[in-house]
Amino acid sequence: MPFSFLTPLFSPKIYFYILVITTHIILALGWIIFCLLHSIFASLWFKKIAERWMGTRYKFYRFYYTVFGFLSFGGIMVLQFMVSSARIFATSTLSNVAGGVLILSGLTIMGICIRKYFMRLTGLKTLIENKTDQQLMITGIHKLVRHPLYSGTFIFIWGLFLVLPNWSILVADIIITVYTLVALRFEEQKLEKDFGEAYRIYKRKVPMLIPKAG
Repeated sequence: MPFSFLTPLFSPKIYFYILVITTHIILALGWIIFCLLHSIFASLWFKKIAERWMGTRYKFYRFYYTVFGFLSFGGIMVLQFMVSSARIFATSTLSNVAGGVLILSGLTIMGICIRKYFMRLTGLKTLIENKTDQQLMITGIHKLVRHPLYSGTFIFIWGLFLVLPNWSILVADIIITVYTLVALRFEEQKLEKDFGEAYRIYKRKVPMLIPKAG
């Protein structure tokens, strides 16, 4: 039969693998776009453009940004759970317990942080007090690490991977981790610019993400 050598390329199994790879690539692109948009909208240069365009309404910018964050996160979560993904390894009682402990620990740390600066994160502080000034957080959990919200996020997402070791979870975890570590470098520069020597002293005393032993 002419062209019979092409038959394997059109088998249902090959189509299935192509579909799986394609959906995971789309998922990865979705997370990358999600991260990039958040970086752009949070950047100083974009905020300056928004301030000129919005005028007196700029005080609502942080609130709009938060709404966008919730909606876009909801969208990427829908995509995340729509992707059919295989397990990388079989879970065990040990991995489930370890993952569960990490998930609860991460959620606890994230909850403490969100409760501590909920008003500033959501933009409600600016709306109520009509102020744009920031305070350097160095008390409570910030005595252990400079960015506890990110520490909690990392603990949570990698704990989730131990419980649900799917390729789709791994894709999301890698992109979130790499993006956050890169973004943190720029955030550190911004904090040094905003708080000057006070932040540099704090930076020398307190680690970025992992608490000091002892």
